[in-house]
Amino acid sequence: MSSTARAAPLSASFIALFTGIYTVLYLGYSMIPDEFLRDDVYYYGIVCPSRLLIHWLAPALEVVGVQNRILSPGVQLSIVRGCDGSGVAFLLIGAICAVRAGLRRTALGIVGALFLVYVLNQLRIVTLFFIDGWRPSWFTPLHVYFIPTLMILLGTLYFALWSAPAADSRESTAAA
Repeated sequence: MSSTARAAPLSASFIALFTGIYTVLYLGYSMIPDEFLRDDVYYYGIVCPSRLLIHWLAPALEVVGVQNRILSPGVQLSIVRGCDGSGVAFLLIGAICAVRAGLRRTALGIVGALFLVYVLNQLRIVTLFFIDGWRPSWFTPLHVYFIPTLMILLGTLYFALWSAPAADSRESTAAA
């Protein structure tokens, strides 16, 4: 196994393609109107599922969803731009596309990445809701530092597992 085969994913073309894709995704996302995100994407895609999960976990708790907010007595959690997992999703999509695997493998990698980020983000929102209600002093460290870092680490693990077969095929091609 040569060192050049291992370094292939970190080539200049990988970095340039990854950076370009991430930038395009981020700029496109920043052009989406806040009202559309708040009233449609966040409400139907994050607030409603989170509210159902919270209700399932704590049926006695009165929880409602209004636009981009999950509300109950003592908790008012707002979902705003960036609370949707988009940053981690864009990092994963950029990295997966930059590997230049086949179209089918890339598409499956992106779908898997989006599913992972969505599930992790829903768990993050529900966790933060309960933390805000029962341990409010933990909210900021978890929200700002711990959970985002955990999401990036889990995304990195997903990418490493997804890209391993691509690296193996490059190594066997280089050895031949």
